[in-house]
Amino acid sequence: MVSESMNIELLSLFSTQQLPYPLHSGLTCFGENDEQYSRLQRLLAEPYTQVCIAVHEEKVIGYATLLPPEPAERWSSLPYVRIMGVLEVAPPYRGRRVAYSILQHLFRNDEDIERRIVLAFEYYWHWDLKNSGLNAYEYKNMLKQLLMLSGMEEVYPDDPDIHAHAANFAMARIGREISAEQMQRFFYMINPRVW
Repeated sequence: MVSESMNIELLSLFSTQQLPYPLHSGLTCFGENDEQYSRLQRLLAEPYTQVCIAVHEEKVIGYATLLPPEPAERWSSLPYVRIMGVLEVAPPYRGRRVAYSILQHLFRNDEDIERRIVLAFEYYWHWDLKNSGLNAYEYKNMLKQLLMLSGMEEVYPDDPDIHAHAANFAMARIGREISAEQMQRFFYMINPRVW
């Protein structure tokens, strides 16, 4: 977990709640600071949304989103599937297990998350390779290890964006209360050719 001397607070926000703090100026991987803040507020206005934030000195220094699939996505017909969207930590706070703590908080043992399959698509063009000092494959390995520590396992969708580059990958976390039938339907949708 995050070092207690840093005094970082982890909060879960759900639909209809507001972001209580501004974003750290270093959170720019997915757009300008104000743009990201507005996007997060719009997401929180949507149903079935969860945003986990890490707060230090009254600023959001990192966050992850958990969303229902978009209506056009094939998994939208599975009400138990959620998509893990953005996971970002401001550069000054990286290497301090903030991302790990966010994911642990997001996936903490509660009844709701155990009735879900959480799907994460990881595309190298979203990664902050410049500030990380890693190449795409090193970053992939680091991110895959982080997600595995959070209970996710690699899945192999027949998704063109995943196959667009060898560093891209997908992972899923299967909740303990997911039935065999739900799992089978999910894996069939991930890659029907395997079935």
